[in-house]
Amino acid sequence: MHGIALNYVPGHRRVPETFGWQPGAWGGLFIVFAVVVLLPYGDNPPAEFPWFIFGSAAVPGLFLTGYELWRRTNRTVLVRDGGHILVFRKGRLDLTLAPDSISRIKADFHTTLMIGACLGLCTLLLMAVGATCAFKDKAESIDCLFILFAGLVCGVSLVSAAWTRFRCCHLRVPVKGSKWTEESVLITSSRVNELFTE
Repeated sequence: MHGIALNYVPGHRRVPETFGWQPGAWGGLFIVFAVVVLLPYGDNPPAEFPWFIFGSAAVPGLFLTGYELWRRTNRTVLVRDGGHILVFRKGRLDLTLAPDSISRIKADFHTTLMIGACLGLCTLLLMAVGATCAFKDKAESIDCLFILFAGLVCGVSLVSAAWTRFRCCHLRVPVKGSKWTEESVLITSSRVNELFTE
């Protein structure tokens, strides 16, 4: 069984890892900020162009969006096979585990509440400031749109955090060749019983 390709497992038996949108949302914000910095200078930035600011936004933006794409194309897939759970990584069987070797964890509610409150407050403030700015003729429209976009990203981050906290199950799955390292795998709560019940 070792090394078997995921393609041979029927689709209805696969329980794929799922994700929120944190890296993609924040990566998009950084990229948009880099574009906002570049726009006033046109196609030929002068010598005094703020390359440091542009690079400080573009590099993490590209890294985070690239990571978002990478993790979605390399997601871990779990498959129940009799009394075992098969762990597929990068499309091939990596481990065969007993169900009790995979632990379920619960995110701390207090931490979740604090993060949610901060994101909710940022969403409201940025959206309010951006909307107010957009109605003032003296304000640059691109700045207003960026502020609104930042508020939207905070809102997406809040929804993503809430979804992963309340609609998903967090698993700790052993990693091949390591006694101490575990991979955090998120699956939708509706599919937990497919893995952990007979």
